[in-house]
Amino acid sequence: MSGAGMTMATPAGNRGVVCATDARAGQIEDMQITTGLGPCVDAMESGAPVLVGDLDNAADSSGLDLSRWAAFVEGVRPAGVRAVFAFPLRIGSITVGALDLYRDEPGDLTGAQVTAALLAADAAALALLHLNTDSDDAFAPDLETGADYSLHIHQATGMVSVQLGVPVAEALLRLRARAFANGQTLSEIAAEVVARRIRFTAEDR
Repeated sequence: MSGAGMTMATPAGNRGVVCATDARAGQIEDMQITTGLGPCVDAMESGAPVLVGDLDNAADSSGLDLSRWAAFVEGVRPAGVRAVFAFPLRIGSITVGALDLYRDEPGDLTGAQVTAALLAADAAALALLHLNTDSDDAFAPDLETGADYSLHIHQATGMVSVQLGVPVAEALLRLRARAFANGQTLSEIAAEVVARRIRFTAEDR
C-alpha cells in the first residue's frame, strides 16, 4: 500500500483530516474535503467500504460509475494514485469518519487485506474516541512527513462564519466554493483566511 489518510466527520457534516502518512496522502484527503467527492465521502455517507482497484477501469474492477468523481479522479492521477480503498470508521451505528488507503499501481485487495483493513478501521475508530485533544501536541503537524491535521480549516470556518454572520456549516460551504473557484485546496484557502490575507464580505453571501 502506498499511503493512507484518515478523515473525521461531525454530525453536522463537517469534515477534517485527522492524519496522513505523507504529504501526498494529505493532499488527496484535502482534495476530497475541498470537492466533496471521492471514496472517503462515499464511505462516510453510505457506511460501507468503497473499493476501487483501478481508477482507469473502475467499471471492470468495482462496477462503480466514477463520472461523478471526475474532479477527484483527475486530481489524484498526477499524484500517481491508481487504486483507492475507503473504509468507514464506525462506532456502533454511527459513522465518525473514514480510513482511506491509496496504491500507486492498480490491483484489487485480497480477502486477507480487506479483513486487515476492516480491523484497522475498527481500531482507528476506537482511537478517535480516546484522542486526547487537551494535549498541546494532539493535532501537531508531523514535520517529518509533511502531514498536517488541518485545524486551521476549522479556525478559518469559524472566522468566515463570524465575517458573514452565517452558520458554521454554510461557512464551510463558502470556503469550499472559494477554494474550487480559485483552483486551490481547502487547506490553502483556509490558511489565507487565518493569516487574514483573505476576508469574506457581504458580497460573498
